[in-house]
Amino acid sequence: MREWVQQAERIVALTGAGISVASGLPTIATEWRGIPLREVFAARMFVDDPEQFYACYRDMLLDWRRARPNAAHRALADPRVRVITQNVDGLHQEAGTREVLELHGNLRELVCLRCAALFPAHVAERNPLPHCPTCGALLKPHIVLEGEEVLHLATAINWVAACDLLVVVGTSLEMQPVAQLPMIAAQHGVRVLHCNRDAETELPAWFAPGLAR
Repeated sequence: MREWVQQAERIVALTGAGISVASGLPTIATEWRGIPLREVFAARMFVDDPEQFYACYRDMLLDWRRARPNAAHRALADPRVRVITQNVDGLHQEAGTREVLELHGNLRELVCLRCAALFPAHVAERNPLPHCPTCGALLKPHIVLEGEEVLHLATAINWVAACDLLVVVGTSLEMQPVAQLPMIAAQHGVRVLHCNRDAETELPAWFAPGLAR
């Protein structure tokens, strides 16, 4: 496997929640305030009870701000690597990766549901139910909820089709359309390397010695 990585010149990493577990962040299978995260990320909660949704969101912000990139994030901060992530924590950028597609958005921003203006997350800390100062519409955390379209999919497909190695890290690829990306890679003759366990140990070993600090 290490030989594949060393030979590759255009690597794409497709990452999921598993890569951030070593940084202290939860997976979708866990609970937040006694509520399964799957329910928090369902559009129904935001529509039916936005105040409760925002209470969970503010808790997420506290843990996200305490989290730091782990050795797996740092190993992928290689100049050859572009990252396509399902995560919303921003740890790839903090680790130094320059090209990152956040398919499910991020926790850093709020987006206006009417005019699409973006605002920093701290707006929600000052207001339990934040509204757009320009048009008055409700703001929504800039994350993709269940049933909403993922972001940047066309670019992600282009990246995967043009790479010479796809590394799948910390995701079981249960959700569509992300699950199609390894199949697209295979159709273009791209090698696909899976690392769903021990990413914090395996990834640094596969990449250049000394890269993971």
